[in-house]
Amino acid sequence: MFGVQDYYETAKENEEVFRNVLRDLRDNREKRPMGIYVPEDLETEASLDKIFQQYSEGQRMGRFTITSFSRPEKTRAKLRFQDIALLSGGGAELEYLVNDDNSVKYDKPVFTMMS
Repeated sequence: MFGVQDYYETAKENEEVFRNVLRDLRDNREKRPMGIYVPEDLETEASLDKIFQQYSEGQRMGRFTITSFSRPEKTRAKLRFQDIALLSGGGAELEYLVNDDNSVKYDKPVFTMMS
């Protein structure tokens, strides 16, 4: 299981990329590893504060949770999520390629897990 990391500052500094990753995850959930845990109505346009509150703060058992967002390189971004309930759930860390215009393209799963 992943613990929630404070990714807020990274998301704020890379807001366009972060939102593009969320949009891709929402729009292509059927094609992404562990996408069954991604809500069909994943919020992508709210303020970053609201997104962080809705998907990362508070009691997370049985709820879709964004656990981290990082930019390990200028051309890459990673988003980690989970939805864990008692004896069930799963999650993934997905890597995206980032273009010069901050658009993103899904590249590969870094890690997936089922419980």
